Order: sequence, then structure tokens, then C-alpha cells
Amino acid sequence: MLWQALRRLFGRHPVPSVEIPPDTWSALCREQSELADLTDDEVERLRQLAGRFLAGRPFYAAGGMALTDAAQLRIAALAVLPVLGLGLDWLKAIRSVIVYPDAFEVDHEEMDEAGVVHEVRDLRAGEAWSHGTLVLSWADIEAGLDPEVATSVVVHEIAHFIDGANGAENGFPPLHKDQDRRRWTEDFQAAFERLNSCLDADREPAIDPYAATNPAEFFAVLSEYFFRLPEELAHFDIRLYRHLAAFYGQDPLRRHDRVAAVKTALDV
Repeated sequence: MLWQALRRLFGRHPVPSVEIPPDTWSALCREQSELADLTDDEVERLRQLAGRFLAGRPFYAAGGMALTDAAQLRIAALAVLPVLGLGLDWLKAIRSVIVYPDAFEVDHEEMDEAGVVHEVRDLRAGEAWSHGTLVLSWADIEAGLDPEVATSVVVHEIAHFIDGANGAENGFPPLHKDQDRRRWTEDFQAAFERLNSCLDADREPAIDPYAATNPAEFFAVLSEYFFRLPEELAHFDIRLYRHLAAFYGQDPLRRHDRVAAVKTALDV
């Protein structure tokens, strides 16, 4: 594979960036809904970040996965989208990427209502391991080609790494100096409790119920909606959308409005 060959060629001194053909990159961005509304400048900046992401860490195939250059490129594109306005240093904790062809089994401990801890085995679409490994299911990544699906497993797991940049995954990433920490906590906590109350009452939630698992999953799921279905996130809670827009330094709703205006003008 091209990316792996380049890493071997440069040995202990890897190239600072893998050169991604602009035409290949533009085609990828057009077919991936999270990327389709980016401006030309954003597309180019994302390409540069993706090249550095690919050069900076090895990709490994697992479970019989046929890991192509195209697959690695799509993963890199989605991985760097959340840090387009933050910078690649936010992903420095990611040291390697493992890709399975489909959902993979993970053993972990789970406590029941009586406080008894059990060893359980679950199927996962992705995981962000604390030692720096990003683990992904390719089938779930491909499912993200449907623009109406909220789930983006890559963005979800990247959000966990970002959340954990302050030492703990708790739904409270290291905020910027101009962000109100008290307001962030109050607004996220209120929305999290509202979602859980909705589920407790057996009502249909406005977002994926997995977000109610804990504050870390809440932040990760909201990040998926922010980039894939920002209108639905704004409808669920416009305050959370604004918090995430300020944090990520991006405004997907404005991108959608700009593209819609251009399409309307062309149709006139």
C-alpha cells in the first residue's frame, strides 16, 4: 500500500505529509456528506491535514480486512474534519489505526444494578483506546455514505480522543479561553438530563438514544450530529450547537445555507 511503502522508505524519519492527488481528494469530498459543503479553501486545508495524519501513524488491517489506499484516505479525511479549525496537535494522542472489515468483539467489565461487575463481550463499530489506538469498522464507515444517517463512527471516536485531551473522557474537552465553562456544563447537563427523561418516559428521542449512555458518549454523538446533520442538532438544542460551533471553530449550518443559496441561484 502506498502510504505504508512511504513510511518504510523514510524509516525513522517519515515524510511530514503524504501527497494526496487533488482530483482524488475532491472526488472523495463530494461523495462524503460531512465534506460536501466545505469551501475550496477548507477542502485544501483538510487535504493537507489528512496528508500529515497519514504520514504520522501506521494503519493496520485486522480480521481479514483488505485495507486499500482509498480506505485509508477516507478514514484520514473524516479523522481530521473535527480538527480543521483546531489543528492536528489535537490528534497527537492517536499513534495507530486498526481497521476491521465489520463490527468487532471487545471484552470489557460492566456493573449491574446491584453493583456486581461482570465480564461481557460486545460488538463495536469503533473504539478509542487510551494508549493511542483508533479502532474502526469499515462496514460502519461505508454506512456513512448515506447522507441521511446520523452516525459517523470516525467522527465519534475522534471526539472521544478530543474529549480525553484533558485527561478524562467526560464530555468536557479542554475549552478555549473565551468559552464559558460554567455555561457549557449547565447547558450540556440540562440537555443530557432531558434526553434521559425522554427515554425514561418511553418517548421517541430527537437524537440517537446512545447519547444518553454517559456524558462522554453524549459529547461524541452530538459531534456526529454537528458534522453530519447539524439541522437536527440545532432542533434538539440550539445552545449545544452554538457551543460546538465555538469549540470546533466550524459552522456546518452556515455551510449548508451557503451551498443551498448557490444552488437556488443556479436554478433561477
